[in-house]
Amino acid sequence: MDKFTFIDFDTEQIKKELKNGYEEIMQSKVKAGDPAEDFIDWVTYLVCTSKDYMNFIGKMNLLQYSQGKYLDALGALVDVSRITEKEAECSIEYTFSKIFDERKIIEKGHKVAKDNLYFESIETIILESGRRTVVGKVKCLASGLIGNDIEIGEINTIVDDIPYLLSVSNITKTSGGADKEGDEEYRNRIRLRPRAFSVAGPHGAYQYYTLTSHQDIKDSYIYTPPSTPGVVKIIPLLKNGELPSQEILEKIKEKLADDVRPLTDKIEIEKPKVQSYNIDIKYWTKKGDNPILVKKEVEAAFNEYIYWQKEKLGRDINPNKLTQLIILAGAKRVEITSPAFQKIEKDTVAKELTKSIKYIGEEDE
Repeated sequence: MDKFTFIDFDTEQIKKELKNGYEEIMQSKVKAGDPAEDFIDWVTYLVCTSKDYMNFIGKMNLLQYSQGKYLDALGALVDVSRITEKEAECSIEYTFSKIFDERKIIEKGHKVAKDNLYFESIETIILESGRRTVVGKVKCLASGLIGNDIEIGEINTIVDDIPYLLSVSNITKTSGGADKEGDEEYRNRIRLRPRAFSVAGPHGAYQYYTLTSHQDIKDSYIYTPPSTPGVVKIIPLLKNGELPSQEILEKIKEKLADDVRPLTDKIEIEKPKVQSYNIDIKYWTKKGDNPILVKKEVEAAFNEYIYWQKEKLGRDINPNKLTQLIILAGAKRVEITSPAFQKIEKDTVAKELTKSIKYIGEEDE
């Protein structure tokens, strides 16, 4: 936490003042080994702990420093709640072994599974007469990231049996599962909240509601094309540079309903464009340095650059940043074969395609 404090205190100075006060009251000097010394130490500890706690409580009342339940309380003041965990969703195709003369109903809550991970239908699904297949939406019973990225066809176990139900299979990859919103993301939305009070459609209001749609949304580009006045384009980007699924785009659309946005605005929500790049570097260490330790730090810096490059829309591909990180990690010299500098448009994210890092050896100073 930042070094800012409401109350400055010096432990040694507090102990000195307590000792002087004790000696003045008791009319005797406290000598080394005196039990009174232990008593003074204990009182010093209590005073310093109390001052430290007062600093903590004071900082928990400031948006910049607040965290956890204290940040939740600050959010409540402006009617902003922390986004809770979300369950992953996908579309399931149900196949029956016969054709029915009348409609067949699959009740909401019907369960299917992949191994020990269970999913249930979020709507009543109706199989029309004369058909053997029907598609419906399901959500994971376990909240968070665990339900994400299950490939097509892997959810294929029938848990709740239905007469003549032959098979089930997910026809879309699972997505949308998310952990509880973190402090930094929540803090940013609280900071944006006052801009959402306007009904004139300011950039900050659209940004607030976009980020509120799902806790995995990390960045967004919001603009009105000069050629189409009244059209507001929203380009969201997820954590780790991931592109939003159709489900998340729909959640943003739902959040920006008529009672939120100006009625004259037409909303268009699109996925970011992707600019791929290759990353290929060689590096040397300084003679006398421990190459094993340096290698570990350099590889961490290499991965940090990859994450940095794709965490924000419109961030130029900048090899100078890569050089900076590798040198600060302890390398003596670095040669970058690729990438070269490249300007990135605001609706585009730069993502690595191939990556290679090679340690060449040691060099003298």
